[in-house]
Amino acid sequence: MKTKEKFFVHINLAGIAESLRVLLNSKGFMERARRHPTDFTRNRKMSFTQLVIFMINLLRTSTQTALIRFFGLIGASAMCMTQQSFSEARQKLNPEACRELFAHTVAYVYAHDVNRWHGMILIAIDGSKIQLPADKRLLEAFGGVGRGASSPTAQGSIAYDMLNGVIVDAEIEPLSISEHELAARHIERVAETVSIGDALAIVDRGYSSVELMALAEGKGLKFLVRVRTKFNVGIDALEKGVHEYELTCSKGTLKVRVIKFVLPSGEIETLVTNLTDARMGIKAFKELYFMRWPIETKYGEMKLKLEVENFSGRTEVAIRQDFFISAMLSNIIAVAKLEAQPSVDAARAEKQNKYRYKVNVNHAIGTFKDQFILALLEANPEKRATKTDELIKLLCKHVVPERKGRSTPRNSSPRKARFHHNMKSNC
Repeated sequence: MKTKEKFFVHINLAGIAESLRVLLNSKGFMERARRHPTDFTRNRKMSFTQLVIFMINLLRTSTQTALIRFFGLIGASAMCMTQQSFSEARQKLNPEACRELFAHTVAYVYAHDVNRWHGMILIAIDGSKIQLPADKRLLEAFGGVGRGASSPTAQGSIAYDMLNGVIVDAEIEPLSISEHELAARHIERVAETVSIGDALAIVDRGYSSVELMALAEGKGLKFLVRVRTKFNVGIDALEKGVHEYELTCSKGTLKVRVIKFVLPSGEIETLVTNLTDARMGIKAFKELYFMRWPIETKYGEMKLKLEVENFSGRTEVAIRQDFFISAMLSNIIAVAKLEAQPSVDAARAEKQNKYRYKVNVNHAIGTFKDQFILALLEANPEKRATKTDELIKLLCKHVVPERKGRSTPRNSSPRKARFHHNMKSNC
């Protein structure tokens, strides 16, 4: 079986901008966003909507510099707001409101046609440690790693749609919450987000749990799990090939297929799945599993390009706000890529390039954020559409070749403390 890919243009940047604008300006959303009933009831230099949009646009510079730039961008350069005033204002915003904005982008995407693999949405689940600013309160709230467990760190986890570039679900929690528990939350939410039987979850061996498999099965999801040696002695004893097998779990037995093959390194790889299509052999399962690689690059995008670890505040509220806004912005960029890609393909159709070219928004993230918030603030629908159209044209100019089959060795000593020098205020 071969991967079937096509790009839909039904999803567009103007549509998600309009959808978010309606939500941001709704009275109900503001009421849900308050941490206390009296919050956002007085006229301030920065309205509730402007506060949220500023946080979407927030540059990874000093907060005061970002505030001055923001007011200049929206044509209010004479207005002045101090860093302390912003810090006080953001403490009134419930982080769950930022999660709702993120979830809204997910709902927008799956209300439309999306790219699928043989009718299924491919979801990779993976976690990553998120470095936090060096603050005692954050160490107490999230836990720490390193010498004496003194470096504040959170456990991040995402469920990622690999064909559409969309983060379907995201979590940031203390280190005391296991990756398995967060994966279970993802499975629950994915089952609520997409139609039953439409999603296939692909996970690495760190998630090789019969109970997680049973949960996915119970929710109507397909799964493909890479399992480690000694996961199951019966599976270890199987020869290379594709086998039918029964696993025992707390709810009874789970019928699965086991795929075993040899990697170029000589290591035996073992996959477990509830996919029953007899047309799929070892080669198809190998190709399917390795399609999970984009989740690794998604974390790279969030950490290096969106700078999710370069938090704009040093409180638990600020950390959660920034995390979900980064996930939301990542989805907005994914929507823009989906809209721009057909134009990129059409422009290169006659050039006979060796590689297919794809949108590379990394070179335009700063400009993208600026122009997108102006679209959110624009009341005139025609002018708003013009702004988003200009953004898509901008993205079409930033392309890179898509070289499949490349492998990058895992860095065993990744750079640490990328943003721990950041001494921002206690906002």
